[in-house]
Amino acid sequence: MIKIATIDLYNNERNEGMRCIKEIVSEAQSRNNGLDITYEVFDTRFKDEVPGLDKDIYISSGGPGSPFEGEGTQWEKDYFNLIQKIWDHNQNNPE
Repeated sequence: MIKIATIDLYNNERNEGMRCIKEIVSEAQSRNNGLDITYEVFDTRFKDEVPGLDKDIYISSGGPGSPFEGEGTQWEKDYFNLIQKIWDHNQNNPE
């Protein structure tokens, strides 16, 4: 099983990026018969939802407006904390 987490930074705004990510994951699943893929979206900027380190693939969307909007907010701290945890995990687990 492959577990995918998509981190949605669009702040509850409709967008093509998230639609395209979902479409790509769905296509990958249909092209690889029998491949078990779980896919979960985390609404990080709007709801401060952040995945744990139990996923195999992490996809982070862009977001609306300036990347500096939200600087110092809780979601931003949690997001970059997750990125650091993923980095540290990958440095210590080459497989």
